[in-house]
Amino acid sequence: MNAEEWKGKSENLSDSMAPEQLQRFEEMLNHNPSDIGHGSELSTCAHWAFFHAPLPNSELGVSGNPRNHGLIPPCDLPRRMWAGGKLVFRKPLITGSPAEKKSTLIDVSEKEGSSGKLCFVRLKHQVSQKGALAIDEDQEYVFREENEKGAHPIRTDPMDLDPDWKKLTRPDALQLFRFSAVTWNSHRIHYDQEYAREVEGYPNPLIHAPFLLLLMLDSFRSKHDGKVITSIEYRSVGPVYLGEQISIGGKSIDNFTEALRVTGPEGKLAMKADVNWSYSWT
Repeated sequence: MNAEEWKGKSENLSDSMAPEQLQRFEEMLNHNPSDIGHGSELSTCAHWAFFHAPLPNSELGVSGNPRNHGLIPPCDLPRRMWAGGKLVFRKPLITGSPAEKKSTLIDVSEKEGSSGKLCFVRLKHQVSQKGALAIDEDQEYVFREENEKGAHPIRTDPMDLDPDWKKLTRPDALQLFRFSAVTWNSHRIHYDQEYAREVEGYPNPLIHAPFLLLLMLDSFRSKHDGKVITSIEYRSVGPVYLGEQISIGGKSIDNFTEALRVTGPEGKLAMKADVNWSYSWT
């Protein structure tokens, strides 16, 4: 694979931004969607429920991922996971007004880790509406080798802060299915228990990294009502498997920054995020 040939490659998608899709997204988070209609503002990261390219089942691989993703170069490493990213929110998106997303391959790098060969792919997404940029987003994926029989990723990093607040939750199979559905994510490690266990070697289906981030943001909003999130930087540092109870915690770093953490039942880290906020969009 010649990574330099792929860097800078881009594609464009458009979406009508139907309010019904936002309703489904909010229902998935157990929110009341009754007030959502034409002209409603999207909640933080709700754009993940939009901009899905049409793709028939025949173009999906055994894992449920596209056989040939237009922007992701061919990689010999079969296991794909969402590693982290950064989002900058410049203005709110609204339903009922068409929007565009431009996606660009920024970087591809191959490394040798403790678990073997790794390939990191970084994409930039820019979402615009009515000619103005609304969201800048970087996403990073990691591809790795197959698990050795009986081995699977575990959490190893210790908790690195003393939270001001905590919330316990246990993501369930219905939440994983509905998040996969509303984000049009057919990766089988998140909802197909037999595939996750027998093919990819996990003890149970994996909780989506972006769904963990949504749970963190939901907890943040419940503690800080009225604050507008302006940017997020997050990284997945360990897996969470279906059936595990997790702890979500946050600690104020300064007047406009909160550090958020997800830990497993043994206290080891699964996800880290820094959230910047203000009191309004202006």
